[in-house]
Amino acid sequence: MKEITDEILNRYIDGDLDASELAEVKNELEMDEKLLSRLRALRAVDNALRQMEIEHAPDYITEKVMNAISTAAKTVKPKVNYFFAAMISIFSIGVIAVLIAAIRTTEFDTSPTKLGSYADKFKDVIGKNIYTIQSFFSSPGVVLTISVLSLILLIFAYFTFESHKNFTKKLNSISNL
Repeated sequence: MKEITDEILNRYIDGDLDASELAEVKNELEMDEKLLSRLRALRAVDNALRQMEIEHAPDYITEKVMNAISTAAKTVKPKVNYFFAAMISIFSIGVIAVLIAAIRTTEFDTSPTKLGSYADKFKDVIGKNIYTIQSFFSSPGVVLTISVLSLILLIFAYFTFESHKNFTKKLNSISNL
């Protein structure tokens, strides 16, 4: 004889037992008072559950929930990295400032004789000052300054690359939704 579990008692209450199981449960109930009290408790729970009002879900609840989820997923804005934009802006402003300063300090005359004379003057200035230029760039302070600027440029390139890599990952994750 197997042990009578709550599951078997619930099947007894629902009338889902076959004849042999029904006879066995009735026999056990007559002999075991604890089993009978468990049956009464389960019947009370069953009656309470049957008397409860059934609340139905609102119409089209699934579609409404799915629309809310898809709308929320579409409205997520990725975090903007302003470092890249700031560095490009500073670099652009610097280049523009140098160009404006160069334009303001030189006179423009595009006639061929003037351009030739500018080229000749440039050669003369470079020829006369080549040793000064070489000594300027061989100075430890200038070399250190150029090295620091090169390091800053390399760091900027690294952060630009990492920013682009993160942007690509975010773009791929958004497009896979």
